[in-house]
Amino acid sequence: MKNEEVIRLFDTYSDDLYRFAVSYVGSKQDAEDIVQDVFVKLLEKHIPLRRENEKSYLMTMTANRCKNHLKSCARTTAVDLESQEWKLSYSDRLTESNKVLFDELMKLEKIYYVPIYLHYFAGYSYKEISSILKLSESAVAMRISRGKEQMRIRLEE
Repeated sequence: MKNEEVIRLFDTYSDDLYRFAVSYVGSKQDAEDIVQDVFVKLLEKHIPLRRENEKSYLMTMTANRCKNHLKSCARTTAVDLESQEWKLSYSDRLTESNKVLFDELMKLEKIYYVPIYLHYFAGYSYKEISSILKLSESAVAMRISRGKEQMRIRLEE
């Protein structure tokens, strides 16, 4: 892939990939590294992308890097999602009721909040999420359903 094309992709999608990576790994610094790795890999591997699939492909690459990061032994400290700066900057763009939902979403287990984030905040379909997370569509639907149920219970309390 040419440098100009990678720069265009970076300018277009880096913010979305960064927010997704932060929500996945819970660390601003790790998310920056993951997004950087995704674009370095594009430069190194010369991966051809079709315009209609480029965002989905980049999200899949980011999800895989996040999974690898969380599996690695290098991650030894727990991250407090409540103290992250990204949450404040991201929540500035949300309405007051969406801020409450977003805060509750971040309290869910990762297997629930990642699909919910991708569907409701990033606008992906169940099919696209299943491709990104390498799950079946029914697994995505079940995780979203269970996560929403947990959020409903918390919000009613």
